[in-house]
Amino acid sequence: MNPRDALADSTVDVKIHRALRRGTTYGPMLPEGELEDDGAERGIVFIFMGTDLVRQFEFLKTQWANDGDFVGLGIEKDPLVGDNDATGTFTIPRRPIRRRLQQLPRFTITKGGEYLFMPGLRALNWLAELED
Repeated sequence: MNPRDALADSTVDVKIHRALRRGTTYGPMLPEGELEDDGAERGIVFIFMGTDLVRQFEFLKTQWANDGDFVGLGIEKDPLVGDNDATGTFTIPRRPIRRRLQQLPRFTITKGGEYLFMPGLRALNWLAELED
């Protein structure tokens, strides 16, 4: 979810939206050639670590995943993690001619989520110095 060179001529500083994120899959893979959900529990567990919830995670989800207007793409959404409903489009900024994908279905379904906060180093040091 990083526009990289799409904002090269913009006043937007993509560096302030950087964050550490990692994911891992769980459950069995779909059998070869199978495209329909067989009901088995499978998915991705995703962890996001940052210092500013609004400037990083919330910004990435709202502006870069679900609002393409920041790079001149109107209301286009990210094709993989955007809130797609099979009615929108997604434009791939290629040169000399852009490629446009039509009627993208929803690929990602969020089943739950938590905001968990980790204390900073100063707080951890303070906790470590507490007596029993």
